[in-house]
Amino acid sequence: MIAQPRAEPIAQFTWQPDIDGFGGLSALEVNEDGSQFIAVSDDGTLYRGDFIRDASGVLRDATLASVTPLVIEDGTRPDKKRFRDMEGLAQSDDGTLHISAEHNSRILSYSDENATPSLHPLPHIGESRPKNVGFEAFAISPSGKFIAIREGSANIHAPFEVFQNNADGTWHTIYELRRHGGFRPVGADFGPDGHLYILKRVFNGFGFTIRIERILFEGEEPKKHEYLFEGRFGEFDNLEGLAAWRDFDGKIRLLGISDDNFSSLQSTIIAEFEVSE
Repeated sequence: MIAQPRAEPIAQFTWQPDIDGFGGLSALEVNEDGSQFIAVSDDGTLYRGDFIRDASGVLRDATLASVTPLVIEDGTRPDKKRFRDMEGLAQSDDGTLHISAEHNSRILSYSDENATPSLHPLPHIGESRPKNVGFEAFAISPSGKFIAIREGSANIHAPFEVFQNNADGTWHTIYELRRHGGFRPVGADFGPDGHLYILKRVFNGFGFTIRIERILFEGEEPKKHEYLFEGRFGEFDNLEGLAAWRDFDGKIRLLGISDDNFSSLQSTIIAEFEVSE
């Protein structure tokens, strides 16, 4: 029997730095060796830090290096959180940070996180579509293309469209991701293997659970997708951001971070998964 690829949780911890206003972390990027991270909250704050691992490489904790309240495209930081509703994060090779915003759908690109960002459009979804099921799953392909997936689709039977941007600022669909139950895509990242890892989430009224999938690419062409993991309700709280890296043994690892919605009833959990082929 051929073994099926899978992702298995290997570490997790609850993270609560002692700083005012911490919370709402919705997206994550990690460096090549899994030692440093960048996270963004849905109130538009950027966090940089370091992961703490034991001698065996097991993830134990995280420390903060910097906290940056981001401004939007007009150079201001609006008081109302919905105007700073940042959900997806991707970093290009030159270090530019690209953040997808959900309420006012667009991409804000920061060559300097302390400066005013430039803007890029996201796919137009129509004014009648709900704004709270926007583009949370956001990534950059190995060739530098933006990839975006909405939390919603045309209806409960329609697949989720995987969009890729064109040079002229328009977008086109490169893949259709099948729906499974109530799971919706909320995080995405290309791994060092060139494949797109996708985090899906569902809420049953009492708690959250997740599903991890992978779209296999040949060059720049998506060919098929695989199911790698499905959790139990309440296992990781509201896991929403996903980042991939390769460890010293050559295995892909996935780091996830949860959005506590600035609620005392929820937690910021960081979890790591190991992908076995």
